[in-house]
Amino acid sequence: MSYKLKQESISSFSTATAATICTEFFAGKDKISGEAIMSLTDVRQVNSFIIEALFTQWQAEIARLRSPYFNYEAEEVQIALKEFMNTLSEHISIGRGHLEPLLTRAIEATILLTFAPKTYVLNYWFDSKKESLPKGKLRYIKTHVEGFKLIHDTAKTPINPAYLGNLFDSMSSHFDIPEPQEFLQKLKSESKLDLLFKKEQAVEPTPPPVFTPEIEETPEAKNTVAAKHENGKETVNDRFNGTSHTPTLAEKLQKNSTQALEKSLTINERIMFTKTLFEGDQALMSKVLEELDTANSVDEALAKTQPYNKKWDIEGDEMDAFIQVLKRRFN
Repeated sequence: MSYKLKQESISSFSTATAATICTEFFAGKDKISGEAIMSLTDVRQVNSFIIEALFTQWQAEIARLRSPYFNYEAEEVQIALKEFMNTLSEHISIGRGHLEPLLTRAIEATILLTFAPKTYVLNYWFDSKKESLPKGKLRYIKTHVEGFKLIHDTAKTPINPAYLGNLFDSMSSHFDIPEPQEFLQKLKSESKLDLLFKKEQAVEPTPPPVFTPEIEETPEAKNTVAAKHENGKETVNDRFNGTSHTPTLAEKLQKNSTQALEKSLTINERIMFTKTLFEGDQALMSKVLEELDTANSVDEALAKTQPYNKKWDIEGDEMDAFIQVLKRRFN
C-alpha cells in the first residue's frame, strides 16, 4: 500500500494540528520561550521553521531602524546590533495568539518539504527575483539535508524553474520519503492520516514490448566510433567522425522510448561532464545533450559534438564515460 499526499488538505490539517499542539502546550502557560520552541514538537523541521520565521521577523524590524540622523551601517553599530540580537534571542517570549500562525505555516512547509520536496524547492526555496537559491536558508533545513545541499551546491545561477525542476529530477534519489504514519505520530496526529493522504494500490507498470528485427552487421556498420574505441587507440578524427546508418522503424521506436541523455546522467556524471567537458557551463551541457538526443546512433551523436569538442581530452576518463552514456542511450 502506498500513500499520495493531498496537497489541497495541507492547510486544514496544519491549522487543526497547530491548534491541538498549542492547546496542550499553553495549558497553564501564557508564553513560550525560545528553548521551548526548539522542542515544541518531535518533528525537528517544524521547530526549525518557527525559529527561521522569528529570525526573518527580526531582520524586518532591524531594517526599519533607519534614520537620516544616524548611520546604522557603521561597523560599531552593526556589531552592537548583532550583540543585541544575540541577547534578545535568549529572551524570546511568545503568546499563543502569535505562535499559532507561525506553527501552522511551519507545519505546512514541513509537510511539503518532507513529502513533496520538488514542490517545496520550486515554491518556497527558489528566489525568482534573484534567480538563485538563498544560502542562508540552508541552515534551517533538517530533512532531506543531503539532497538540498547537493542541489544548492550544483545549481548554476541564474536559475529558472525549468532548470531547477530538471536538476531536482536528476537528484531525486537523495530524497527518501518517509512513511506517513511515522511522521504523523511525531505530531500526535495519527488519526488524521486519511485527511492528509490518499491510499493507493501500488501497481508495477508493464513496459510495452519493442520488437527489433535481427539485422546482419555490414562492414560499414562495424566501422563505428564505438567499435574503434573498443579495438584500440584512435585519432580525434576517428573518434568523432563515425559512419552512421539509416535507422530502422524498430530502432526509431526504441529510441523514442529511451530516457533523454541529461535525465539519464548520474550525479557524478553530471558534475564530471559539466566541469571537464563543458568548462563548468551547465546551460551549455544541457543544450548540447538536447541536440544529441536528436541523433539516431552513437556515431551521429559524437559527430554532433564537433563544434564543442576542440578542448576535450580524447584519452581521458571523462571521454570514456561520455561514450558509455551515449551507448546506454542509443544501443
